Amino acid sequence: MVLAIAAVVTITLVNQKVFGPEKQVGKYFGMLQDGEGGKALGLLDPASPQGNGLLLDGEALQAAVKPIEGFTVHQAREVTEGKVEVTTTYQVDGKDHETVFHLTRTGKDWLFFDRWAFAATDLPEVTVSADTTNAVQVNGQTAPLTKGAARLPVFLPAVVESSYRDKYFQGPKRRVVVDSASAAGTDGLQLTTEPTGKLVKDIDTQLHRYLDDCAQQQVLKPASCPLSYDTESRVSADSIHWKITQYPKVEIGPYDGGWVLRPLEVGTSLDLVEQNLMTGAKTENTVEHDFGFTAKLELSGDAVTVTPVVGD
Repeated sequence: MVLAIAAVVTITLVNQKVFGPEKQVGKYFGMLQDGEGGKALGLLDPASPQGNGLLLDGEALQAAVKPIEGFTVHQAREVTEGKVEVTTTYQVDGKDHETVFHLTRTGKDWLFFDRWAFAATDLPEVTVSADTTNAVQVNGQTAPLTKGAARLPVFLPAVVESSYRDKYFQGPKRRVVVDSASAAGTDGLQLTTEPTGKLVKDIDTQLHRYLDDCAQQQVLKPASCPLSYDTESRVSADSIHWKITQYPKVEIGPYDGGWVLRPLEVGTSLDLVEQNLMTGAKTENTVEHDFGFTAKLELSGDAVTVTPVVGD
């Protein structure tokens, strides 16, 4: 009698601790930590995932669960006969989260031990999108974009982090925690790209060179430049000296899927000697004036070209 009771207790404990649904959930999360997405898919058996499977295996998968701390599997709660839900709790960046898994009893092994399987469900998707680029970084890996977006199926739970940066543009890092199929934020990670300091500096350098060349011309209307001065007096060319007193402030904005330079303004000072046509008197003048102009911005790979646009 004692041996029989002991055997029943032992079988019950082994069934709970070794073959219980909680054990399946713990095994599943361990696969995610090891980057073994194929094995995890085998446990879940979802419908064939659509989109880019970047986050379903390897280093990107490991990066998706690395920020998850204190992952705890709680005791299963029976929902209906043969069906349970297992709640897991954890923290990401110090904030509490939970994910609930549903499992079904599918039979027994060796007559005594329950066999549990995850209830069939589709994997949630995160949509990553960005303007003015065709690829972004997702969990440290490159994700190409189609029409500005990429659909990425993920395992639960997951932390998806996206960013973008190249020589001239960057998209500040954004992150979403996917703790359920309907988690807030799984609709998408929208990256808004913005110019880097390198782009502003390269444009500024070209504008400085252009305006300095304009200032070196000893004429009242330097060719292909916004600078000009009108007078009815006679002016000797050797008395004309332009000076740039304030270079334009570079401001770049998005437009129609690309980038444009906002209108520019340059401050100038002109020293010259004017001779009155009637009296012949000569007068030394200094004229200060601001001129506005625009410029076209062309980006090709790692090169930027600024083409000033000046009216007749």
